[in-house]
Amino acid sequence: MSSVHEIETTLRQLPPHQRWEMARWLLENLQRSALRQTEAHNSGENGTPAAPLPDYTARRQRIFGDKVLPNMVLVARGREPW
Repeated sequence: MSSVHEIETTLRQLPPHQRWEMARWLLENLQRSALRQTEAHNSGENGTPAAPLPDYTARRQRIFGDKVLPNMVLVARGREPW
């Protein structure tokens, strides 16, 4: 079997319970594969840890100094009539 059409034709010839077993196996296999890819992506390539996140606090202090910035979400909520 080398084409999707051949595989599909062969699967359609199987009894229904075997088709369900094949579908269940395929779904579990795809879920395991997706989980492995997610874990590999989170840990970086070749098992190395992912790149560290930038230090936003240090960047903000470099730009604005010791100035206290208002929480704009709270300010916007305070302006809402509800």
